[in-house]
Amino acid sequence: MFSNPFSPIFGGKPDVFFGRDRILGLFDLAMVDSGSDERAIFITGTRGCGKTALLEQLSIRASKKNRRVIDLGPENTIEQLMHELSGYDEVTNTISPQASVSVLGIGGGISGGSVSKTKRIGRELLQPILLDACAKSKQGLLVTVDEIQKVPIEDVSSLCNAFQMASRKGYDIMLAVAGLPYAYGNITRHEGCTYLRRASHEEIGLFTWDEAEDALKKVFSGIKGLQIDNTFLNRINESSFGHPYIMQLLGYHLILQVNNHNPDKKHTVTEDELLEAEKNALFAYEQRALVPLFEELPENEKQYLIKMSLCMRDDRLSSTSEIAKALGVSQSKLSRNRAYLIDHGIIAAAERGKVMFCIPYLSDFVKKDRGVTKTIDVVRQRRV
Repeated sequence: MFSNPFSPIFGGKPDVFFGRDRILGLFDLAMVDSGSDERAIFITGTRGCGKTALLEQLSIRASKKNRRVIDLGPENTIEQLMHELSGYDEVTNTISPQASVSVLGIGGGISGGSVSKTKRIGRELLQPILLDACAKSKQGLLVTVDEIQKVPIEDVSSLCNAFQMASRKGYDIMLAVAGLPYAYGNITRHEGCTYLRRASHEEIGLFTWDEAEDALKKVFSGIKGLQIDNTFLNRINESSFGHPYIMQLLGYHLILQVNNHNPDKKHTVTEDELLEAEKNALFAYEQRALVPLFEELPENEKQYLIKMSLCMRDDRLSSTSEIAKALGVSQSKLSRNRAYLIDHGIIAAAERGKVMFCIPYLSDFVKKDRGVTKTIDVVRQRRV
């Protein structure tokens, strides 16, 4: 049995991390350079491109430098942060009121028992709490926020204002956020988010052929006793399109296939093992990534993608005029749908009047009959 270094956890922390060496290098420098632009990083990319995994790498590197790290999600972000900074999310005020009484006509005061009055800490107190925490943090602070597009803009604004003040005071503080492609424009256009407007914007996507090749060779060479031909590595590279999540899936299912055959301590990957791994990995990718992505889209955007796929030429480009003709509407009526898909990183405007898919395998997936499920297939076969 061979240990499996691949971990295709969608939106989770993989055991092996691919690439992004340039961003990691800049982040390392920013930890010691208070004037670096990378003190605030805004990471964007489509689902599965490794945003969460990259945030985790930043956290790990900061922790190794003894920097205090607070990792946050999109739910109750400000409350999470204030709780981590102060250890509580509520404050209790204790008061001792004087109770005035009259006994047999003689006035007097009786001291009543203390009364506790608890109130919720609101986001308006984030700034003083953050400044206090920074003053106590000798090694500096890193805060990361994942899925920033889900955080209410008022909370993002409060976060930016607090970090702006901490930076102004000269505290050793860093912020890294990650979100879908459209999040950057939506947030940085907001008047209260100028801090992130000045952040280093890192758009991450597919790896180049060389980047993916280097990553695959590095991981497979670390599996003791397992041999894999370079042509097979090239097959994995080609099948993955350089998509980090698909790379994880392909590697994981290949090692799974090898182990299913009870290999010796030394084993060479076979064609059959690779074929089965490719089939299983791409099925998993479709179910975990493409199905949710497509189902979340508005109906008009779904229809746009379907017609776009049908109009695709050999160069993988689709004409916007042909898409409009196929949908029976004018191009101007489709401008909002096209903009939505571009902003979400699903398609790209490759050249004037032409669009292309940015998500691997999506062009073929959208052409499948969405109404035919496995259950329906079985029912038809059994003639229920």
